[in-house]
Amino acid sequence: MPKTNILAFLDKDREGKIIKINLDEITMQSELKNAFHMNIDVKDRIKADIAENGFSKAHPIHIFKWKENWVLCDGHTRYTAAKELGLKTVWAQVHQFKSINEALLFSMKEQFNRRNIEDSDLFKQFETLRQEEIEGRKLTAAEMSERLHKSKRHIFKLQEVFAKSSKEQIKAIREGNASINQIYNEIKKQEHTDNERQQDKNPVPAMSEVESEKILQNVEEVSETIDAETENQIQKDLQKERRKLQNKELELKEKESKLHKRLSDRQILMLGAKYALIEKAKGKPNSEILEFSAFSEKINASDISFTDEELELLKIC
Repeated sequence: MPKTNILAFLDKDREGKIIKINLDEITMQSELKNAFHMNIDVKDRIKADIAENGFSKAHPIHIFKWKENWVLCDGHTRYTAAKELGLKTVWAQVHQFKSINEALLFSMKEQFNRRNIEDSDLFKQFETLRQEEIEGRKLTAAEMSERLHKSKRHIFKLQEVFAKSSKEQIKAIREGNASINQIYNEIKKQEHTDNERQQDKNPVPAMSEVESEKILQNVEEVSETIDAETENQIQKDLQKERRKLQNKELELKEKESKLHKRLSDRQILMLGAKYALIEKAKGKPNSEILEFSAFSEKINASDISFTDEELELLKIC
């Protein structure tokens, strides 16, 4: 074999080199193939792009030599799209890994970086759409969903991230250093911490999962035209409702404390005696009430009686 051919053959295995390889030469490892779920919509979009523009050298799949075979470690979606299109060869970047686990770690890193970049592009598109208007109105969640090819729930998540993120978090998404989901989880974690601190000061009855889900469904139904300002108003309204619940709870606690202050039997008897005297004085002039003879007769236990309303007042007392 000529020296140049030998060098070319050896150079083919060099780390980072991009080569054209037959699809039939590439094998699969279950640990790598099943590590990530393949999104069918993404695969179809990649497939359409490859069919129109060809398999780009700028976006190669990633392979490495394992037991004398070329193994696919990253790019399973592009590989599948190319195979479904009937391509014979694809561009691939060569790597040298000492184990399957090392290849898996590389694949995980690439997946996360790629998703961050995809989220960066998505967020920039979302920010642009927020500025668009149709006949003098902002785009609805449904219209954004159609434009971005995302569910309405995903659009609501984008709205929340945009409204609640710090400048640093927004910058991290735009530059591809963090995913939308990562920042969303950070926001929810901070809200949970803030709520716990608030509840320590002013406990609020917790909502059940059913109530939370019902509220979420209602929000989805009425939030077709939701934007950052609208969502801020919703948050304020929710805060007011929480305050109402807090005030209600304080009232209940006050009543509860009153219930613990029960009258003794002697106090009830004295109250009853006074009540009986007042009943006997009804309809009599002041001069007669002031005369001792007006109450000369003995007050019996049978003279002491209370209405249902009065009994309830006694219970509270």
